[in-house]
Amino acid sequence: MSNVLKMTVLAVSGLILVGCSDSSNNRVERPDPSVDFTTFVNAEIANTSDTRAAVEINDTDFSFNDENNPQAYDDLFR
Repeated sequence: MSNVLKMTVLAVSGLILVGCSDSSNNRVERPDPSVDFTTFVNAEIANTSDTRAAVEINDTDFSFNDENNPQAYDDLFR
């Protein structure tokens, strides 16, 4: 293969890689750190105000720290 062809292939490959990179600062922010689901549910149940606002949970990452705890919600049903 001639040197001109090698250099052309190398240049095109480099341009393709540069075009695929994402160096912009317009990235979507990550959601808040994970929220313990049991703590969240207990707080929501405890808030009985008639004028409370809805809680936005679409971007919340829940963690399930009590998934192996059968008594996790026992205090809610006493």
